Amino acid sequence: MPQQPPRSAAEVRRWVRARSPQPFDDADVVPRESHRRWAYGPDQYELALLGRLVDEGFAANRHVHYPRNHGRPLPRARFRAIATGRGRVTVRIVGRFEVSMRTDAGRSADVADGADSDAVIDLPGPGAVVEFDVTARPGEVPAVGVPVDALLGRWAAGLRGGPWRSIDLRAGGDRPPHLDPPGRVEVVASRMPGGFYDLGAPILGTPRFPPGAEPEVGSGESPAEARADEADRETRHDVIRTAEGWATRHPLGFRYLTVATGEAPELVRVDADIAPLARPGAFACSDDRLTRIWASAQYTLRACDQGLMVDGIKRDRMPWAGDQALSTLANAFALGDGGVVADGLVALGRPDHGYVNGIADYSLWWVVNADLYVRYFGDLAFAAREADHVDAFVADLARFADDRGIFRPKAQRGGFVDSGPGSVFLDWGLAIEDGRDPVALQMLWSWALRSAARLLGRVDHRGGARWAALADRVEATVRSDGWLQATDRWADYLGADAASASPAPYANFLAVLAGLHPDGVPDGVSSSIRTGTAGTPFMTAFRLRARLAAGEHEAVLDEISRRWGAMLDIGPGTFWEEMPTGGDDLAMYGRPFGRSLCHAWAAGPAALLPEAVLGLRPLDDGWARFEVEPRLGGLSWASAVVPGPAGDVVVHTDAERVRVEVPAGAALVRGGRTEVGPAVAEWAIPGSVASVAAGSL
Repeated sequence: MPQQPPRSAAEVRRWVRARSPQPFDDADVVPRESHRRWAYGPDQYELALLGRLVDEGFAANRHVHYPRNHGRPLPRARFRAIATGRGRVTVRIVGRFEVSMRTDAGRSADVADGADSDAVIDLPGPGAVVEFDVTARPGEVPAVGVPVDALLGRWAAGLRGGPWRSIDLRAGGDRPPHLDPPGRVEVVASRMPGGFYDLGAPILGTPRFPPGAEPEVGSGESPAEARADEADRETRHDVIRTAEGWATRHPLGFRYLTVATGEAPELVRVDADIAPLARPGAFACSDDRLTRIWASAQYTLRACDQGLMVDGIKRDRMPWAGDQALSTLANAFALGDGGVVADGLVALGRPDHGYVNGIADYSLWWVVNADLYVRYFGDLAFAAREADHVDAFVADLARFADDRGIFRPKAQRGGFVDSGPGSVFLDWGLAIEDGRDPVALQMLWSWALRSAARLLGRVDHRGGARWAALADRVEATVRSDGWLQATDRWADYLGADAASASPAPYANFLAVLAGLHPDGVPDGVSSSIRTGTAGTPFMTAFRLRARLAAGEHEAVLDEISRRWGAMLDIGPGTFWEEMPTGGDDLAMYGRPFGRSLCHAWAAGPAALLPEAVLGLRPLDDGWARFEVEPRLGGLSWASAVVPGPAGDVVVHTDAERVRVEVPAGAALVRGGRTEVGPAVAEWAIPGSVASVAAGSL
């Protein structure tokens, strides 16, 4: 008997879970400890977490190309809290500290001093002000941890003599939470024929071994890499003694494991680093291949959610701003983890010098991502808090724009090693001619300016109008110098003529996404996007979003099924840094196993599929208003759960009817009608039997 399509949120989630490569149950994931709350200086938690991930990535892997221009936490911070009652509080402090307190009566006194220890504070009653002056040792960050029930509130912090700023405390345990993964789960690698162990899917984790002879360990995202000579592997496999036996010195990003010991164990236990997921998104449809693609995209993204969204779990366990603009869209549909996006924006948006990640266009992607985050997650507090920084950030970039608005970045010290002229990357396989102005870069510049204007406009910041005006100037210039009237499309370079220009897929799909075709995508632009290709799943996903804007929904589904399905067919169950080419699909960067096979920028189908099939998109920030416009095409049914900030948006449609669950605090917009939640909206598909029957009543 055929299985009934899932309709409720629980049913859709179970349907997706049954098709996911995820090798553990969510109920087994243990969140990071939370019996303390930790105070950090403004932006310091995010910078400290970024620093830990970068340092660990370099320590664990042989071939890492990550610019070291990222910001680092400051060694000294001041903290202030207000007593909410009378009692004794034991505070854990990281760094050399002095604690003082003053009361409402004006009396002040030194309370404690020391270094890297607990301080006991006797609070005389509500209103007493406690201040901490903390200086951390090199490589650490000042932090103050208090029990969750501590009688201290209204925390503020200051840096370098700057003003006090209100701060939120971070949940953690006995040590500062930036040192720990967001959660952990034990998974088991089973011994398989052929002499290797298999986890069932890639994961970032630490294998543990019983006492006895020191094990010789190999790992990889493919059996071939796990069996390879150590010199050919991307990851180092040093082992250390533990109380229980042995463990690898560093977490490994792998699916397959080899172990050489006196007696091979039947299984290997692995402590995997994984983020808890209380309310996951879900998408399923009658095409089981597309459902499995969505489930694998979700798991790929989740495996890379390591407090910050890292590039991949094997080689570059570090965040890159371009990748994050794509993963934010996927995250909104698949994980609903806005915190990892906000923390990533703060961490990456404060480079010590130069561009974000040493790449000029990644600074542009950072601005685009800030706007996408507020749109999909509705965090207006973030927009208000970051407005001055975003304005200054864009002003710094605008130094490289000429009088006509054209963005001509200059190469900067410590830039990304594989970027082209002006530290411009755009995509793998896309060569940029020196001395010319790529239209694609100007489209991304225009998109970034519009993004900054929108974000600042939300909080009535004066910079919004300035960047909107500059975007107008950029668009006027590219329309004058980059539009090929004869072929109805964009050129590769400003000033190029139709005879010398290629189809320019990047310029064309970025133009659509930047909003240069609000009244419909011209045929020449559509043709360029349709026939051109992008070098990576990252840019391919953005190209497919432009095809959706051109109304090519079924073609998008076909391409997802073909290109992401090919990765699914080959394995290891997650999506890759580069698409398969039919050659040596494990090699990259001139190394036999250089390609990452669990890469966050490949998770685009998590957003593309519900958008293409169900027309699910937010109309206001945080899904406060959203629309649903199903286009089933050759599918017989589709269902989705979007974990919006207000609650789950649940959609089910078949050939006859559409049903939408609208959570409280959100509204569905359909035609001239608005359904305000909590509500269930249902309607017949135009032209269906149900709509004809309804019309005859």
